[in-house]
Amino acid sequence: MGKTNPCNVCSEAQAKYKCPGCLITYCSVSCYKKHKLDGCEKPKTAFAVPSMDKFQTVSSPPEASQSAFVLEDDGVDYVPSKKLHLLRQSDRLRDLLKNHHLQAYLKNINNSSRPDLAMEKAMREPLFIEFADECLRVIQSS
Repeated sequence: MGKTNPCNVCSEAQAKYKCPGCLITYCSVSCYKKHKLDGCEKPKTAFAVPSMDKFQTVSSPPEASQSAFVLEDDGVDYVPSKKLHLLRQSDRLRDLLKNHHLQAYLKNINNSSRPDLAMEKAMREPLFIEFADECLRVIQSS
């Protein structure tokens, strides 16, 4: 998407995402939710949901020569365990985690040899964005 692509819902910001149902573009989770409430019409052509076969599965860690990816732990993104335990208490997170597509995204990120790229791809999907936003909301609300 180019820089001149406005959000089809609010028309105020640059569109970053595309509705998986009707393919209109939008800028945020709130615009996606508003779009869904207003009614999303599926296009006449059918789109297939990606199968689990398309996800890369890694059975063993990559060798050092296979990947230049290095995990860095600088503590910037550290979340105390007390706050992490709050995630278990969220009914909304439990409901989201029942979704098989979200489970597939999480497994793909966890098993990926390049979790940074897998996360980048997942962050383009409304369902995953909704999950990430809910995690942040729970952690930041305490």
